[in-house]
Amino acid sequence: MKRKNTTRWLVPLFMLGNACASDESNPTALPLAGTGATPGATTGAAASGATVQPPAAVPTTPTTGTTTPPATGTAGTAAPVSTAGSGVTPTPSMNTAGTAAPGANGGTTPANDCEGFKLEGLMYSPGGTVLPNKCMPFNPTTNNPYAVRCVDAWPWYKTTFPGDNFCILPPPPDKGVQYGVHPQGTKWFAQVSTGDMSGYEKLNDEWLMADGEEESANYETMATNAAESNFYRSYARMRPGSHHMIINSDPAKPGNETWIPVSPGGLLEGAAGLAGALGLPGAQRPDENRPPSLEKPAEDAGLYRVLPAMAKVTFNMHHFNASGKQILKEAWTNLWWEQDAKVKMQGMRGLEIGQVLTMNIPAGGTQDLHYSWNITTPVRLVEAFGHRHAWTTNFSAWVEMPDGKTDIVYQSFKWLDEPTYRYDSVTQNPKPSPDLRTDGASSGVRTLMPGQKLHFNCHIEFTQERATSEKAPAPSSIGALRFANEAFTGEMCILFGSTAAVEMPAPLVDSTPLPSFATID
Repeated sequence: MKRKNTTRWLVPLFMLGNACASDESNPTALPLAGTGATPGATTGAAASGATVQPPAAVPTTPTTGTTTPPATGTAGTAAPVSTAGSGVTPTPSMNTAGTAAPGANGGTTPANDCEGFKLEGLMYSPGGTVLPNKCMPFNPTTNNPYAVRCVDAWPWYKTTFPGDNFCILPPPPDKGVQYGVHPQGTKWFAQVSTGDMSGYEKLNDEWLMADGEEESANYETMATNAAESNFYRSYARMRPGSHHMIINSDPAKPGNETWIPVSPGGLLEGAAGLAGALGLPGAQRPDENRPPSLEKPAEDAGLYRVLPAMAKVTFNMHHFNASGKQILKEAWTNLWWEQDAKVKMQGMRGLEIGQVLTMNIPAGGTQDLHYSWNITTPVRLVEAFGHRHAWTTNFSAWVEMPDGKTDIVYQSFKWLDEPTYRYDSVTQNPKPSPDLRTDGASSGVRTLMPGQKLHFNCHIEFTQERATSEKAPAPSSIGALRFANEAFTGEMCILFGSTAAVEMPAPLVDSTPLPSFATID
């Protein structure tokens, strides 16, 4: 049974960032190259595959301070939906200045002398180091041999829904697997790869979201790997309009290609790792790239995760649609098999379970939800992302040193564009800047050491002022704010992420004084 909230949220499209971005107004909104660089002129992070996170508003200078601008174009100055005019918000590692020649259906197929391999009619993403457009730098979303876009390979790939440019070709069957959420079910690839787009026609309501609707639902499917498989690279995509997708696998149960209701908490299963489920790579944006670089960082040698054989795969998907048009619920994930499997990656269970039962913030109230881990053994933090909803004005995570000094490892002020930050020797994250209210994180390999303490805090302002700024319902109309999946009538405070080898337990409530940067709104 589906649960749809048909309240018409008043959030304008330009505020939705990647949550509800659309690609229809400009067919070259996601260029293969993405930087406007002259071949051979790219240096710094763009050349190495390092990540450049999207700017906070409409900056005129690069936000990271770590990427040397290319010889031509204006990389690093991409703006959100309302100012870019493209209908697509910049994704991690993506600058939108400069485009290749427009291709079929909004693709940006490079000229023949720039094709790294033949794109038209390609069936599988080849992987490897040869780029689809060899004249432009690697980009994990738009110029990536591990996630070739359907619009760049299939001239026939065109639907009436926003987000066609997030569809990606699967790995070759002997090199990886793709699973996803599709109206055609597991027949999606067999049909669409041969030009049959009929599965996108005459869809029933369970696949569609009208403007103003909100819904949380699970979709069950199956992975097709015959034996338990190790993977390292993963590339997750979803059409615009989703606040998140949390993915779990369960080898003990079949997947039935169906939508089912979720528990009242929505995220509870994925956040707490309950019921024996094994977490798989998910997303809070239309694209998540792990790693965001073409090269594998040296310290990632041996890292791997596990996909059980023929497992049920469950997508927990939270959609809310304020785009002004009908959207389609659809998603893709590519996993690439890994032979160098020595160090198992672990998911962070960053939900303090008591939050589910005890959150009770009165209308007009302000509250901080502060949690922490005492570090007792060295543990490498590989990636982190904070999950929250509209009332959290500041999500901060920091390390407290034995001498009491603090170091911000993650901070985000924009709940509609929640970033994932990676900590390795290749990725360059934007520097935290609390005074400017811009998102950022520390960069480089991050190993938490005994005696240190990892904190995170959600600064929640359940006030009429916040409601007005976010075009949200008045707190007085909601009543007490509780733990729930709805974007405006519920709230959550969870630090997701992954670590190398060491599994971290659930965090504990922390009542120690907060640093000032954690409560800036």
